[in-house]
Amino acid sequence: MSAISAAICAVPTLVLPADSPNAPKVALLAVATVIFIVGVARVRSEEGPRPHTDHMADRTEDPIGDPPRG
Repeated sequence: MSAISAAICAVPTLVLPADSPNAPKVALLAVATVIFIVGVARVRSEEGPRPHTDHMADRTEDPIGDPPRG
């Protein structure tokens, strides 16, 4: 999504002439901004890796990782 957003941001500079009206440039930048925001929201909403609950309940090792002495 961010690559698409970057490509849309580059269109006014690469395709449109320098003396062209500003409205199409601003519209393309607004569209690119919305696409970028959607991409960021999608990445932020993904769930990351979670620790295994079985490992959390298993206390056969001390914090260093050595077996407990008993």
